[in-house]
Parts: sequence; structure tokens; C-alpha cells
Amino acid sequence: MNKKKAAPIVVLVAIAVTALGLAAAVYAKYVSRITRTGSATVAKWAFTEDNSSEGTVTCELDRTYNTNTLVDGKIAPGTSGYCPIEISNANTEVAVDFEIAPSTVTNQPENLKFYTDAAHQNEITGSTKVTGRLLPNAANTTTVNVYWNWAYEDGTYAYDTKDTADGATGSTMTITFDVIGTQVQPTPTN
Repeated sequence: MNKKKAAPIVVLVAIAVTALGLAAAVYAKYVSRITRTGSATVAKWAFTEDNSSEGTVTCELDRTYNTNTLVDGKIAPGTSGYCPIEISNANTEVAVDFEIAPSTVTNQPENLKFYTDAAHQNEITGSTKVTGRLLPNAANTTTVNVYWNWAYEDGTYAYDTKDTADGATGSTMTITFDVIGTQVQPTPTN
């Protein structure tokens, strides 16, 4: 073979050997797979409404009215009180945000309103509710009050007319409360 023809073949063989060496170097490595198992326990959810008398709530007058002006146990314009709702987070392992509001009220006097506070400043409406937070594993049952007030007057005859019409029926008012608990999103400590 002639040297001029052999030189390109030698170059091609050298390139091929170099490429094979590089390919072998790329694929020559140590590989290990290590498998480990872990576990996490799901936090228990047991938020409850704890009124002991089968889910009923007795709405209390927050003061005793003189029996010379009102029959005991009745409501009328000028009375106010609260409905105590007992809730518990004792067996729940996450914090809970709660909201409470009357959902259905039958025979409600038109001028009787529900409030989040004893001063009757924050009326409960569609978006305003009694709210709060319970810590995980809260040791005791918490009593949350929903306040009500039937104002005596507002200075208008229309107000008096509505109160008189509501009083003429002498009906018993019943209230259903929605008590909703929602888990608080956990936050990292650092």
C-alpha cells in the first residue's frame, strides 16, 4: 500500500479508537441505589359541638327582668341575652378556626338582631359571624356566646308597629346554629 493512501486510513483508525475510548469513559461510573422508608402520622381531626342536651341550645336572658314588667322566661322589646354554644377541640391534633351563626330562625321578631359581642356593636349578617381559634388538643370545652338584642325603640312609629305585630302572635322563636370548624394551615417554626 502506498504511504499517501495509508495515512488517511491511519487517521481514521486513530479517530475511531479515540471515540471508543471517550465513549467507554463516559459510561464507566459507579452507580448505587439506596432505599430508605419513612413514616408520618396523620393528625387526628375531632372538632365537635359539645352541647350536652342532644344538640339543643337554650338561649339565656343575660339578666333577670323584674316580674312586674315582664313574665319570667319571655322576651319582648327591650330584652337581650345570649345563646351559649359549647365547642371542643380536645381530641384534635391541629388548630381549628371556627365560625358560628344562626342559620335558620323561625318566628323571629323583625327587630330582634343577633350580635358577635355583648355590647351589640357587631351584628351577625351573611358575612359577619362569631369567630375564633382553638389550639390543638385544647384541654377544655369552650363556650362561645351568640348575643341577641330586641331594641326597645328607635324613635319611629314603623318600629313600634312591627314590634306590636310580632308581640300579638306570642310565638316561640326557634334557632338553628351553624357551627363550622376549619383546620388552620400549619406553619413552619423557622
